Amino acid sequence: MSFRDVSGRAALPPGGRTVSKGNLMKRATLAEVDLIKNILLVTFKNDPHVNFLLEESKNERKLDILIDYVVDQTFRQGEIYLSDDNNGVALWDFERNEKMSLHYIWRNLTFLIRIGIKSVIRIVKSEAHIHNNFRKYPRYCHLYMIGVLPEAQGKGLASTLMNPMLQWMKEKSIPVFLETANLRNVGIYKKKGFKIFETLTIRDHNVFLMSIES
Repeated sequence: MSFRDVSGRAALPPGGRTVSKGNLMKRATLAEVDLIKNILLVTFKNDPHVNFLLEESKNERKLDILIDYVVDQTFRQGEIYLSDDNNGVALWDFERNEKMSLHYIWRNLTFLIRIGIKSVIRIVKSEAHIHNNFRKYPRYCHLYMIGVLPEAQGKGLASTLMNPMLQWMKEKSIPVFLETANLRNVGIYKKKGFKIFETLTIRDHNVFLMSIES
């Protein structure tokens, strides 16, 4: 699978090289923010863990606000790739951290005000637990979110979205992590080589923490 951006130039994963041949992927740009958000909103609207994290928020647009935050953050400290048909998207982050800036402060304060302190506390605790599992590594790759539109599901697109980055990380012996509250997805990830290393039971759902480690 090869990468390209919307201008047709080679778009490369961290390390700066194309990883394989086949279906095209493209590095997302800010011009595609609305497309990315729509895919994620559709994918996560019934996700039990996301619903739990946002449960205490009174804002009717709470999921939209969360997705806005995640996408903006990932553009600044990670990588976002779209399938060539714009039906799927994968958000990746790495060991590098976003630099402190006025935008960083504004985004976090705005998120706190709009979502509310109770939901923010849940989100911070969840993120801290998850990230503590892999920040001990000098380098790592984290599949932050992956989404596929309903009409494109069941066609292997999620697997296709992961393949290039997984191949590149394998070549560099860099561990890859993800988490999912969807039991159906666990089987998909296991086929890609992921193993469950921890299961969090939160009220009426489980969150499976998975990894591929050298």
